[in-house]
Amino acid sequence: MPNRTEPPALHCAVLPFADFGHIAPSLGIARELIARGHRVTYVVDERFAGLVEETGARAVTYASARGDFYRAADPTPGQLAQEGYALLVDTVDTVFPAALSALTQDPPDVVLYDFENVAAGRVAARVLDAMPVQLCPSHAANETFSLRAQMWDRDDPVMAKGAGVVIDFMGRHGIGLEEMGRYGTEWDERNLVFLPRDFQIEGDTFDDRFAFVGPMVTEARPGQWSPPADGRRTALVSLGTESGDRRDFFRTCAQAFDPADWHVVMTLGHGNDRAQLEPLPPHVEVHEWLPHPAVLPHADILVCHAGMGSLMEALYYATPVVAIPRAHELGLSAQRLEECGVGRTVSRAGLDAGVLARTVSGLLTDPRTPGSLRRMRTAVREAGGARRAARLLEDWAARYGRHGAGRPAGFSGAA
Repeated sequence: MPNRTEPPALHCAVLPFADFGHIAPSLGIARELIARGHRVTYVVDERFAGLVEETGARAVTYASARGDFYRAADPTPGQLAQEGYALLVDTVDTVFPAALSALTQDPPDVVLYDFENVAAGRVAARVLDAMPVQLCPSHAANETFSLRAQMWDRDDPVMAKGAGVVIDFMGRHGIGLEEMGRYGTEWDERNLVFLPRDFQIEGDTFDDRFAFVGPMVTEARPGQWSPPADGRRTALVSLGTESGDRRDFFRTCAQAFDPADWHVVMTLGHGNDRAQLEPLPPHVEVHEWLPHPAVLPHADILVCHAGMGSLMEALYYATPVVAIPRAHELGLSAQRLEECGVGRTVSRAGLDAGVLARTVSGLLTDPRTPGSLRRMRTAVREAGGARRAARLLEDWAARYGRHGAGRPAGFSGAA
């Protein structure tokens, strides 16, 4: 048999949103691409440069306008709209120029952009004559389902203001009104989605433009964490990497688990000190941060905010979830947990130790829970992960070609 022809080496640029939960899923793809002989350049908030460089990728940095917004309070829809507008302006005024400055003399073959960086990513791909691929760290959108439509009021004046920013930005880079319809969609011709189709809302309506490659779970190294040796069950409690000051939440969780039966591991989020919870009961173990894959193989329950990264890690290990969503799309993900039979939801407004204890008990004693968890674990693990994503990028790039081959009709090339 003839030897398989190796694909030519690619240069892939990644434009992620300035948030750990958005950046983390792409790191597995970067590692896999580099292992396969390709180059990867990130245009990334300076806070995450170290994470990127650990993969072997190059980090081109900028200072994002995204600050401690989510740490300060549970944002209202109006606050979210204002923050979304500020970040949109940041992507076109900061992220896009940083990408062009770094990549014009070293153009990529592929631009991978987060769905929160859609304008900057698509226009950068056009100007750099590269293949655009959208990355979806949460639920993807198509003609049937739209996450943004669930979250945003189209009649909000801030939305119209944001649309004006996008129209002006695209117009300055040669994209006329006749093309803006395609550029304005919430999906691209090629989309990598970091969850299995089984967890996607309206998953059966998505066609082959969407590759549900699942999460990029990095399994823990031996010795990162060990469960208690006394036979007690383990609960992992977390509000993600940016939990903010949630002392009452963590204290409530500590009270919900009987110390005779449970050992509780809490991750407070970066920048939070365990001293804020002192004095701690002896059955509670607190960390500023601990990789969840170190604990989840031993955990009987995860209590979390319904962030997609946390959910996918839990389902990878078939750990049931009690979700206490904070804001944004998290409520939809929590609802999806219940629909899939792998979790329960508790309202933040109604949360107390008794409610949480009863919810945990109800989930763990439901006879349907183990089978649902096994099915979802299979879906997560068989989605393909980083290897499938890298192979798809190679195949897509080979068909797309350089300098416009394979582009949709009406695509006029670099501005």
